Amino acid sequence: MPTILSPSPKLQFFASDGSLLVGGKLYTYAAGTTTPLATYTDSTGATADTNPIILSVRGEANVWLGASSYKFVLKDSNDVLIWTVDNISSANYRDWE
Repeated sequence: MPTILSPSPKLQFFASDGSLLVGGKLYTYAAGTTTPLATYTDSTGATADTNPIILSVRGEANVWLGASSYKFVLKDSNDVLIWTVDNISSANYRDWE
């Protein structure tokens, strides 16, 4: 399965107060839905990330996308919603190249 790296090699997320989002959760869904959609740990697309992806002590994660469009939902470690962004796709990234 072909994959493409999200626009940044490592995505980094922050809490509302600007601090690193340690232990934050990135949920990934099919665009426009609440149906979970896998992202991948590396370019092979062989190993799916956990869903949600638990962010590191630096608030970071490697997120490789499949060919589908995604909705990302970012929450803090207590599952408090920070933001939602819909219609994220590798096709959008290719348009920037």
